[in-house]
Amino acid sequence: MNKILQIVLLLVLSTIPGWSQTCSVPVFKTQAEVDNFSTNYPGCTVLGGVGIISTNITNLDGLRNVTRITGNLRIEHNPDLVSIAGLSSLEQLDGSLNIEDNDNLLTLAGLEKLVRPLQDISVVSNEKLTNITALSGVTRIMKSLSVGANPALTSLEGLHNVSKVFKAVSITQNDMIRDLNGLRRLKEVDYLWVGNNKNIKNLKGLARLESVNSNLEISGNSTLTGISELAQLKNANSTVITNNPLLSDCAVRIVCDKVKSGNIRVSGNAPGCATNDEVRLYAICNPQTLVRINAGGPAFTTATQKLFVADQYYAGIDRTSSIASGDILYTTNDVLYRSGRCSPSFSYNIPVINEVVNVTLHFAETYFGAPGKKGGAGSRQFNVDIEGSRKLTNYDIFAQAGGALRAVQLTIPVTVTDGMLNIDFLTGAADLPRVSAIEVTPAPLVPVADAMVNTGARKSENFSQRYYLSVVHLLNAGSNNNGNDLAYLKFQLPAKKAEITSAKLRLYTYNGVSKSVVDIHAYGVNDDSWTEQAITGNNAPAASTSSLGSMTVDNAPQYREIDVTSYVNAQRQSGDVLVSFVLDDPNKTGTRVIINSKEAGSNPPQLIYQTTPIVQTQNGTARVGQEEVVTEAQEKQFSTVYPNPVKDQFTISLSPEHAGPITFEMVNAAGKSYFISVNHNVKPGEKAEVNLGGKALSAGIYLLKVKSDALTEVVKVLVTE
Repeated sequence: MNKILQIVLLLVLSTIPGWSQTCSVPVFKTQAEVDNFSTNYPGCTVLGGVGIISTNITNLDGLRNVTRITGNLRIEHNPDLVSIAGLSSLEQLDGSLNIEDNDNLLTLAGLEKLVRPLQDISVVSNEKLTNITALSGVTRIMKSLSVGANPALTSLEGLHNVSKVFKAVSITQNDMIRDLNGLRRLKEVDYLWVGNNKNIKNLKGLARLESVNSNLEISGNSTLTGISELAQLKNANSTVITNNPLLSDCAVRIVCDKVKSGNIRVSGNAPGCATNDEVRLYAICNPQTLVRINAGGPAFTTATQKLFVADQYYAGIDRTSSIASGDILYTTNDVLYRSGRCSPSFSYNIPVINEVVNVTLHFAETYFGAPGKKGGAGSRQFNVDIEGSRKLTNYDIFAQAGGALRAVQLTIPVTVTDGMLNIDFLTGAADLPRVSAIEVTPAPLVPVADAMVNTGARKSENFSQRYYLSVVHLLNAGSNNNGNDLAYLKFQLPAKKAEITSAKLRLYTYNGVSKSVVDIHAYGVNDDSWTEQAITGNNAPAASTSSLGSMTVDNAPQYREIDVTSYVNAQRQSGDVLVSFVLDDPNKTGTRVIINSKEAGSNPPQLIYQTTPIVQTQNGTARVGQEEVVTEAQEKQFSTVYPNPVKDQFTISLSPEHAGPITFEMVNAAGKSYFISVNHNVKPGEKAEVNLGGKALSAGIYLLKVKSDALTEVVKVLVTE
């Protein structure tokens, strides 16, 4: 029996090749070596590291049995290679993939089964490579990714499942790639370099990127105009943004942060992103708690000296409307309400400090129901979303204001968490949305505690639940059993680093004596340990400062203010997040002042504050957008430019809404104007050929102003070299 088993074992062993299922072929140098692989290495499905480097290999069909490569796969310097489909059984590559300098390779078809994380992927200098979609199974790259110098590659589709690259990502010198959408799932890299890509217009595809652990570099991209897709990027160790000649807007959060810390180099880009200082001046890099915008109009100062800056921060369908005159009821600021932004869909994206803010929308119906105009209630109904939440549904200005040409305001508290206040105006049941002005102010702080104490016979009592606070100081309190009344207030300060530029204690007050006035002073109290439920005249902390300021109170109930900015900032700088005040009458008039407490149900005490003030756009600086002043009766047909981007010549198809002589003017981002002549006296509705030759316009974004007696239009034009 044992003899028979030995014979069988010998027969089995004699059929197994000496190299088993794994074989070593360091390099394939000829087509014959590829074609004869299965003959020379029968049963071999696993290769060690291998290189395919040859002057005559055209395909890899002889490698169809290979399922795994335990080392690196290098496909390099093969001028005749047209297909790697022979690798279609390859499921696992333990090392790196390098595909370089294969002049006639069109695609990477054959690598579809690769799904395990790879060490490195390098696809560079492949003259005719058009797509890399075969890499769609790859989800993580343990080292680096490099896609460069592939002049025919049109997109990065195929890398769309990669979520993390542990080292560098380099996308460089790919002349036909227009965006980075193929990287749309990428969340984390160590180093990111996007450089010298001639046709990348934007960074679409990087919207999910949250972390660049070391360096971020964006350089030499000749048509790149914006990097807004990096808005979600939270960290990068150092940043370089250089020599992108059309990049005029690079103020995203990560860039703003780096400008403040100095760990960034910005140079050689278009105006607006040409230097660190230019970026630093962007409003988005200086979020505020006070913003006022005259929607659809120029800067305007109200009768009470409130500045509403010229229309800005808007996006979407760009259309404004205005009336030249007309009395607007319920306001002394008629000019503010005569203009407005009005289109089927538009939004405002306003940089603000993360906190609760009050958004006040100003409206007036200037068309429907106005003298000589049709319509009325129900003619205009629209929706408003703020921070992605519906706040107004089918809002009707006419109905809310009680008629046309009447001002109406609506204040909505909103919590902002991402540094950007988003307000969306959307078409509702009838006609178009319209807004005249937008005001963003910090939501006033209400006391976390307020109470009254008595220093006389009732000094042991607690008065915390009263709906009012009392302040009275008698000339001879010591001989009067009633003693004095003092009011205490405590506020929780916002936990922000931005300096508070204004803080006012706002109190709803009056006194009960006809024709009498009394000055109530506020004093700082450094001891914040007092509580509303326990404070009495016996344990109330004493004032820690001299008078911070005062308010004059008569018998008219109304809000009055005391400026306490210096004390509030001093408390914050010391690290104190609570601030307390005590109110007294140091002149000892004996006149009692009543102050609404937070329990009053209306008009509570408030601490109103502002942080970094808004930076008004300088006069002469062009706003990149397209703006028309039109009536609201119907949608207009506007002029169009093609091709756009333009070089020396382009065609403009004129709106039929024009009337009379038409002029053309180009305005660059710095506000410099260039008057443009056309080849004949063009008429409304016609096409005009425009020749920029001789104007010596540098590459960049321009505003083409088209003016006539009936209409003014502004069309954004991108001029390339």
